[in-house]
Amino acid sequence: MSEIQLFSYPTSPYAQKVGCYLKYKKLNFKLVPVNPVDNGEIAFTRQRQVPVLQVGDEWRKESSELGIWLDELYPERPILPSSVNDRKKILKVDQWVSVNLIPSVFRYAYEWQNTWYAITNGWKLSRAVSNATPLPLYVKVLWPFGVKRAAFIVNMVKKMDLNETISEMNHRLQNEFIEHLDGGLFLGNQTSITLADLSAFPIVMSGHFMGMKTEQSLREHPEILTWAKRVYTELPANPMLVSDKILQKHCI
Repeated sequence: MSEIQLFSYPTSPYAQKVGCYLKYKKLNFKLVPVNPVDNGEIAFTRQRQVPVLQVGDEWRKESSELGIWLDELYPERPILPSSVNDRKKILKVDQWVSVNLIPSVFRYAYEWQNTWYAITNGWKLSRAVSNATPLPLYVKVLWPFGVKRAAFIVNMVKKMDLNETISEMNHRLQNEFIEHLDGGLFLGNQTSITLADLSAFPIVMSGHFMGMKTEQSLREHPEILTWAKRVYTELPANPMLVSDKILQKHCI
């Protein structure tokens, strides 16, 4: 088997998706931490985007496309349905995760509901990043404020409907999530885990595993929590990309 390397910050929600693809497929891989200050580890790609997945001598980017690529290379424990219609449905749900679910995470970092929660959550993220690739103390301390002003996050959040309160956004996303379950065990009314579930799981659950505090969460919805527990049974005890010592909770 070719060596598999995933280049990213361990806290990137897009990289967490890919990490779940790899862990569900039970593929051995090496996480190559990327320093967020200089991105030198991915200089060979001539761009700054993470995650980057390298299998042997070939590398690709874009988290969802990486899931499709992995299914082509390693068809055991497939994450895409064999049915063309079901495949389209799952990719559509995955797009919802990328376009709606992930930006909601960035909004919490940009628009602080509870200042103390936002700062302590930011410090937990900086600890996780620094554990993988050491950061200067001042960078770790200022991390919550830097993330709040990061151009990538600011631009993503500005594309959202900011007239919708965070509480309204959370309620809407919960309803949309239930609609995407469509009465099934897994997203897209599927009977087994797919790429969509593995994309959504770390977005819904990473804050829980890292001990972050928030006044609102998708996992507060009982159906979503039941879904998360169902997905977790097919993943290792640590389904995240951060090291075990960073996790503050090891169960749902």
